[in-house]
Amino acid sequence: MIIVGERLNSSRRSVLKALNRKDKKYLIDQAKRQEKAGASYIDLNTAALLDKEVQTLKWAIPLLRKELSIPLSIDTPNPEAMEAGLKIHKGQALLNSLSGEAQRIKAFLPLIKECRPRIIVLCLDDEGLPETSDKELSIARKMVNLLDKEGVKHKDIFIDPLVRPIGVDQKAGELFLAALEKVKKNLPSVSTIAGVSNVSFGLPRRKSLNRGFLVLALQRGLDAAILDPLDKEIMAAVHSSEALLGKDPSLKNYLGFIRSGNR
Repeated sequence: MIIVGERLNSSRRSVLKALNRKDKKYLIDQAKRQEKAGASYIDLNTAALLDKEVQTLKWAIPLLRKELSIPLSIDTPNPEAMEAGLKIHKGQALLNSLSGEAQRIKAFLPLIKECRPRIIVLCLDDEGLPETSDKELSIARKMVNLLDKEGVKHKDIFIDPLVRPIGVDQKAGELFLAALEKVKKNLPSVSTIAGVSNVSFGLPRRKSLNRGFLVLALQRGLDAAILDPLDKEIMAAVHSSEALLGKDPSLKNYLGFIRSGNR
């Protein structure tokens, strides 16, 4: 499973403070710990910095790329910030995220064509949040076809059927899982991804819900997850589920996880 480490998000007070202060030590430590814990990408969200976002990305991305052996996921809805981030990132970044909304397609498609990042594609369009799994599949198909025409390789596309809080809608988890199954069946050449912790927003014992939801999603073929890799229990759920589902040849990842002190 591809893990996108979620801890460097400016919605977290400690991260916002570190970004504002240009605290190199804090940012590098957070990123390196996530890499060591098994992250394939480090998500960098600077959206809360508003008018300072572009300059912050221009400072933070080279800093982190120098210290890490894994690439970054550049997480912003701001086209100017995304352009700055993609152009300064050495190697193939992950764009987080494109959607079926006309304005975002217009803003981000030229950047995708120029910089060729991997792309998280949200099942969302100008009609708002889809209410059925069939609608989510329809948006996913449309976006894959659009990116196909622009020469984007299917291996570089991650479809996100949108995890919503079950505290707002008790059927949100069921809707995601149904959409995930349909995307995997009908668009098998692209990958799927989920922002796991969204499912538990506003509820107590969030980590328990996150772990349970992740296991269910893995059963239905989830390929990647945005989560906290420093949560040893959720990482244990990843490795245990992959072992049980026959996705871990010779149990290499599971045994490596246990031998690294996660007993």
